[in-house]
Amino acid sequence: MGLLDDRVAFVTGAARGMGRNHALRLAREGASIIGVDVAADVSPHNGYPAASEADLKETARLVEAEGRRCLMEVADVRNSDALETVLADGVERFGGRLDVVVANAGISNWGRFWEMSDEQWQTMIDINLTGIWRTLKAAVSYMLRRETMARLSPSARSEALKRCLVRVTTPPPSTVWSD
Repeated sequence: MGLLDDRVAFVTGAARGMGRNHALRLAREGASIIGVDVAADVSPHNGYPAASEADLKETARLVEAEGRRCLMEVADVRNSDALETVLADGVERFGGRLDVVVANAGISNWGRFWEMSDEQWQTMIDINLTGIWRTLKAAVSYMLRRETMARLSPSARSEALKRCLVRVTTPPPSTVWSD
């Protein structure tokens, strides 16, 4: 019996590295996995090769080898429509629930910020920061329905965001908010 039996997790950047490790660990704990990765080169400034569709397929194979169901799709965290489509499909496929979100997708550009072009900076911010927002925005409606916990794992982001646990709840109708 795992900590996440019959739960559903959404992991971005799932093709390899930390994203794959998150997906596998969640699967070992009993979660079904909805995973996305751009699986393509997104910036000529990254000092490492991009993940591929073959990497994403390997993550799917490894999750299934753990005895868990998964949906792995190519999607870019800069594209809200793509994230919403994959989530809608996965949530429907796995029983109408979403319990965990790991916003892991990110890039590392090597260089001094004052030497970065505007394009290089914007691509990094669009993926590493706005990608977290788009991921959570796409997921939150499913989580609000269930009043569940979301684990935000901003692996390549600012120190202030690390280990941030977000509780997504709706107040009971009788609750009055006050300052």
